[in-house]
Amino acid sequence: MRNLVTRFLTGIIIGGLFWLAFASLPSFYFSLILLGILICIIVFEWKRLFKVTKPLFWLIMPFYPILPFALLIYMNQQPEYHDLLFYLFILVFSFDTGSYLVGSLIGKHKIAPHISPGKTWEGLFGGYLFAIIGFRLMLWEQGVSRKIPFILWYAIILSTLSLAGDLFESWLKRRARIKDSGSFLPGHGGFLDRFDGIMFVVFFFYFWRNYLIKIFDIS
Repeated sequence: MRNLVTRFLTGIIIGGLFWLAFASLPSFYFSLILLGILICIIVFEWKRLFKVTKPLFWLIMPFYPILPFALLIYMNQQPEYHDLLFYLFILVFSFDTGSYLVGSLIGKHKIAPHISPGKTWEGLFGGYLFAIIGFRLMLWEQGVSRKIPFILWYAIILSTLSLAGDLFESWLKRRARIKDSGSFLPGHGGFLDRFDGIMFVVFFFYFWRNYLIKIFDIS
């Protein structure tokens, strides 16, 4: 329980600082933060997953993690797409928070024990519930009215992509026989551990960006 409280509190602080930077800083400076995180992942964390001398180190890196961060920076720099990142970050954060809290408290049935022993079906449904609530609150705060089926489907699709990103990164860590990608974030591991879901969800947001700005009523 102590670890749960510690991780939750540090998550709130880290998430709050990240959100403050996104909401308050000019786009250029927030893009520099994203670039700095990417550099930390490549320089300090990526080599823990793959040896520099191995071809996979160089073959996978352009597509993961460089490409997802390039898409985040591109959307952040474009005024018409900038606010989409607000939805992306809050949805993934809501899903991750719900998954961890519910999974830690009542999780028993493992989703993929050989890849990520901590992931449970109970945590998954808790994450879905938090994502749905977070999505609904975002739409309400932005003054956007959408029907419940729309909210349910989008929250589930984006949460599933976030879960896929989490499992993929867990598989990479399992393959490298490490628990965390790094130690930059106390109680949370490395930057890759915190951005794994975002790095999958951003592809959906990027490819459907022109459609999403309409349904989210972003102008």
